[in-house]
Amino acid sequence: MKKLIMMMLLAVMAFTTTTTFAQTKKDGTKDMRYKANKTVTKKDGTPDLRYKANKTVSKTSTKKTVAKTTVKP
Repeated sequence: MKKLIMMMLLAVMAFTTTTTFAQTKKDGTKDMRYKANKTVTKKDGTPDLRYKANKTVSKTSTKKTVAKTTVKP
């Protein structure tokens, strides 16, 4: 019975340790292929405009209408 409990405990420990480090590369840095590792801000805290979530699209018209005047000779 003790062997069974010990085996189950070791299996649970092995499973939890491999899943927590699954999103890193062999050298220990974050693997950027995973969504959880992508940050939308730069190191200085400003928004990173390479990501769609940070881009602000505003379609405002800057065209001014000018009234035409007729010149009398």
